[in-house]
Amino acid sequence: MSTCSTPHPGAERTGGATLALLVALALPGCGGGSSATAQDSGPDKTTLSVAARDADGDTLHYQWRVTAGRIDDRDASSTTWTLPGGPGLHFAYVTVSDGRGGHAQAQYAVSSDALDPAATPATTAQPLHAPPAVTDDGQLGGRLRLQAAGRWIFTSRDGTTTGERTLALPDVLVEVRDDTDQTLFSGRSDGSGELVLPRLPVPTSGAYRLHCTRDAALARSAWPVCMPAYVPSAAPATVPVSPGAGINLRLYGHVELADGSACGRQDPGTGLTRVATLRLLQTDGTAATAAIPANRYGDYLLEAAVAAQGSYRLEVNCEGLRQTVDLLASGPYLAETPVEMPPLRLANTPPRITRMLANGPDGNVRGRPVTAPSGSLSDGLPGADRFLAYKGLDTPQSACAYYRALGLVSDCDAQGTPAQPVTMADWQRHHRLPPYDDGIAAADKASADYINRMDLNLVRRMSAVRRSADQIAFLVCNHPGPDGFGQAEVDSTIDQARQGLKQVACVGMEWTATPGANGGRPFTKFVTFGPDGRLLLSVNLDGRGEKYMPGVCVACHGGATHAGRFPTARGASPMLGSRFLPFDAGNYRFSSAPGLREADQQVALHALNRLVQATEGSADTPVSRLIDGWYADGSTAQDKAYVPPAWIAHARSVPGADRLYREVIGASCRTCHVAFASASGRFDWDRSIPSGYRSHLCGGGADLAVNRSMPNALVTLDRVTERLGADAGLGRISEQVFGCDITKPAPDPVFDTR
Repeated sequence: MSTCSTPHPGAERTGGATLALLVALALPGCGGGSSATAQDSGPDKTTLSVAARDADGDTLHYQWRVTAGRIDDRDASSTTWTLPGGPGLHFAYVTVSDGRGGHAQAQYAVSSDALDPAATPATTAQPLHAPPAVTDDGQLGGRLRLQAAGRWIFTSRDGTTTGERTLALPDVLVEVRDDTDQTLFSGRSDGSGELVLPRLPVPTSGAYRLHCTRDAALARSAWPVCMPAYVPSAAPATVPVSPGAGINLRLYGHVELADGSACGRQDPGTGLTRVATLRLLQTDGTAATAAIPANRYGDYLLEAAVAAQGSYRLEVNCEGLRQTVDLLASGPYLAETPVEMPPLRLANTPPRITRMLANGPDGNVRGRPVTAPSGSLSDGLPGADRFLAYKGLDTPQSACAYYRALGLVSDCDAQGTPAQPVTMADWQRHHRLPPYDDGIAAADKASADYINRMDLNLVRRMSAVRRSADQIAFLVCNHPGPDGFGQAEVDSTIDQARQGLKQVACVGMEWTATPGANGGRPFTKFVTFGPDGRLLLSVNLDGRGEKYMPGVCVACHGGATHAGRFPTARGASPMLGSRFLPFDAGNYRFSSAPGLREADQQVALHALNRLVQATEGSADTPVSRLIDGWYADGSTAQDKAYVPPAWIAHARSVPGADRLYREVIGASCRTCHVAFASASGRFDWDRSIPSGYRSHLCGGGADLAVNRSMPNALVTLDRVTERLGADAGLGRISEQVFGCDITKPAPDPVFDTR
């Protein structure tokens, strides 16, 4: 195994409250593995150990990863972590697997603030690189969702109820062809049935044709058309896939482990997917079809051209676990009459981690485990990619390519490792952000310290500078927020952050031009840095998995031209169609210390909002209208009771709708929505009342990919449900406006666990 591991995310949750943390992947400078042991005397040496149980008595295997420093990624229940030099909050991550499709994961947080190891030597200052010439400006990519055509009714485990589910199809071969039948792109759908297309010129006449097949042996010329007219768009396109020629048996169903979870897992860093596979067997055990994968939810559709009547068996393989069952139906098999198999529950239970511990060289306990809260609605929702990933599917390779397009790295290798990455100090100097802001007029810079309690629960130390009319930059350094709401805890948490303790990552945002992109006009860009100032490829904003740049940003900032993954081809335009977020004091908590109180920072927050507005280029965008509404009286103090005219009007038909806006949407939702609406023209909740989002908000719909996808940030989801659950009257208003009870999400329409 590699000794220089790809780190996984972390988030610390305690006392029933979520302490969301930015955790990042730091590939530059990653060295070899440590050979240290617990007896080594260096203060940076930490011994990690994990205890796990497996109800089936399977042999367990271990994989270790860290967010910074070096670790021996060995297949053992204990290992040694060499922490990085300098202060910071760092995370270790272990995956325990049983070799039969079951796995468990745990995280552990250790701060190096008090250890005083030697800091990493500073790199020589370097200017930003010249980005490659843009070759695809104005072109769009696309995101396809491959689904079996028709309606699919699944029978539940107990056999008494049925429900409709869309049937996502993994491993579908897709080609994009033009009017001359030239293939412009080919690829395969992933475990979610999704496929991200590269940027393609928008057709000037007609549209592209999509050809799809599940039969890899089929000659390309025989691939059937699955969509006769396709125009590239950032919005996902649903592509129905019909059975191929000669197919008469369509066998579908659901397979899972003993606890209801899906077999296997997907590693977002490597893209490696392990899922159950299925194939049809003759009664003598010989294969009648090739093996096909189940999708990420455990659903499958096996299609075959077989004898119209006959007896067959279905073989299921889940890594090292194999099970074979008889088909209940023996024909005649007809393509128009799919055969459903009863749910298959494999005889394996995933391992359970019972303890994770870190010790220093002298045996003292360091840090603490990252544990799940008790009673949190967000914790009960499955899927690490549920939050902050509905729009982005980026990888190390695409993250590095994005930075290359911005001139932040000189190049990328095949694994996405950056060459000559700039440091945070390099980036700060380029934009003249503090401490390099000498000579910048006071009217063109601002800074503020606060906790964004309602969406990420991070202490944010924000600074911004306008170097010129077309160069505006913001930098926010993030530290863990408080567990509770008490003012004393808020004060101490902000004070610790101001001392530089437990810093996890800094996020930079700039509004500048890139030659050849966006017609030469400035646009919004993103970059992340670690505690030591190194460039980072990914972040975890809510403890639900590592999300790569820039897709993690467009989840909230919008991305009108980002269709799921940044192109890895050299020359891709870095224009994402994103926006800055307004600074909403109604979302924040402030220290009571002089100079840090809300009243003391009102002028700074007003200045920050006007800098955001300067990047909009128009007074008639959702972002600009919201900021103008906050300061309509000419004051520098934000009107936190502001309600847009559309909601005031809606309150005439739904009494209390204006209150719902002030206390829920205004506190938790609006900044993302106005940024997203400014970028894409969609989801403008300040001008239109939310409608048609029932599955997104409450789940229970047939399309599992969208169920409970909003709110798309974990802390926001918890805060919204806490507020509505604490006030029955407000909850009733919410149900009238949204059409469902957000605090009681409907389960999967057939299988409640997946």
